[in-house]
Amino acid sequence: MKKYCFGVDVGGTTVKLGYFDTEGTLLDKWEIPTRTADGGKAILPDIAASIQEKMKEKGMDPDEVVGVGIGVPGPVDGEGTIYRAVNLGWGVFNIKKELEAILNLP
Repeated sequence: MKKYCFGVDVGGTTVKLGYFDTEGTLLDKWEIPTRTADGGKAILPDIAASIQEKMKEKGMDPDEVVGVGIGVPGPVDGEGTIYRAVNLGWGVFNIKKELEAILNLP
């Protein structure tokens, strides 16, 4: 079974996403708006919905996804806790745990 991963780059205006094979070959890329209203509460759900939509479009089973990597504009520790992203309206929270919970993917 072929395996895939997703990369996410969260910016203040747009979120850029890509999907790759495990060799690092970019297979597709797209972007969505970054909705920063209400403390950025919609950002992670929007990312999850976009990834799920791409998986559906490609006929991808969750077992084929080895992980989702995410870059954010702010300091993040080794456990996935972000310590502030002022331009997104985010304070301190564990972005790794929250995105994993929404997506049900590593």
